[in-house]
Amino acid sequence: MRYVHVESGVVIETPSFIIGDAWKPEKDIQEEKQVKEEEVVEEYVEEEIDLSEMTNRELEQFAKEHEIPLLADDKRNKENLIKAITKAFED
Repeated sequence: MRYVHVESGVVIETPSFIIGDAWKPEKDIQEEKQVKEEEVVEEYVEEEIDLSEMTNRELEQFAKEHEIPLLADDKRNKENLIKAITKAFED
């Protein structure tokens, strides 16, 4: 069986079982890495937002939350708000 030292990462192979916290079976380490990688992938899932379904107030709030500066002309109508927000995410 292959064991990995938790602190140093050294790998040894032995027919005996190792007891203690300093060594873990290699398969356990690989499973832990896989779980962590899956968690990281889940964190970066992008949410698709349909700006056309939002009201002008919601669009202004959305811009504020994402620190998108809006000009007075941008706030005149919904189409200008959507263009300003879209442009900010393209840059």
